[in-house]
Amino acid sequence: MSAERLDLTASTVAERASLLVVEDDPRIREVLSGLLGALGYRLLMAASAEQALETLAVVSPDLVLTDVHLGAMSGIELCARIKADPRYQLTPVVILTAVGELDARVAGLAAGADAFFTKPVEVVELRTRLAALLRVKTLLDQLERAEAVITTLALTIEARDPYTLGHCDRLSRYAVAVGEALGVDPEMKRALQLGGYLHDLGKISVPDGILLKPGPLDAIEQERIRAHPGAGSDLVLGLRSMELVRPIMRHHHERWDGSGYPDGLKGEAIPLGARIISVVDVFDALNTDRPYKSALSRSDTVSLLRRETDAGYWDPHIVSTFLDVLRDP
Repeated sequence: MSAERLDLTASTVAERASLLVVEDDPRIREVLSGLLGALGYRLLMAASAEQALETLAVVSPDLVLTDVHLGAMSGIELCARIKADPRYQLTPVVILTAVGELDARVAGLAAGADAFFTKPVEVVELRTRLAALLRVKTLLDQLERAEAVITTLALTIEARDPYTLGHCDRLSRYAVAVGEALGVDPEMKRALQLGGYLHDLGKISVPDGILLKPGPLDAIEQERIRAHPGAGSDLVLGLRSMELVRPIMRHHHERWDGSGYPDGLKGEAIPLGARIISVVDVFDALNTDRPYKSALSRSDTVSLLRRETDAGYWDPHIVSTFLDVLRDP
């Protein structure tokens, strides 16, 4: 990436950034409008938290600047509502407070606020802090776009094989459900969601003649297939947003007893995300038609999954949790 593309100075950020300013006092709103407009930001103005939420339903600002005291709904509650919305979890929220409002600052931090400014606002500090927050937001947006491209590529790979249509989506849903049942944190749930789509990304390196072969694979073909977990994980090497997804991609063909590949990991040495994806992957593979076999019934699939678990292939706790999830309506 060139230095020119990374040159996100305060002026270049301001030229493209939109701010939602939430302030119920028209005089302060006018002051903020003049100040921020002079800094080059595109502005959306709201006179209440309720009006701000209406605005957020139709547009996506790059940053929200809100006062604490807004009437029926406070700026703290507005911040909490914004951060609870998956669309805006990464949108910076800056809260304006009066001198000595320590309780408001503590509540704001709990609600997910990214920064605070004491009124009256110091112009140089405001300009610098907003630019810094918006630089981070821009980089996060770039990462999200990169993830979207990679996920689309994974779905394109899936589309090569008509027998696996919908496989990635099912794995993603199964894996997240198991993760929720196990009480994993939000970062791991996100990794499981992406891992469901990206686990077989490395199959981009496997020729169709091998991938779609209806009969048994020879030794050389098996080696090509066994190389795909490492190839996929290498494709996302260096992407920090994929740090929890990469082990899923590399290790989803490991087995609980150490007989899997590519590294022969055993037991809890296999990353949790990979253990979850491996179980839901084999379930879906058994339960759907493939070029080399017909789909098993749900009951036969569960029976075979239990037998393979008893034989040492899969983490028993993960399998038990997954089967509980399947039984839930």
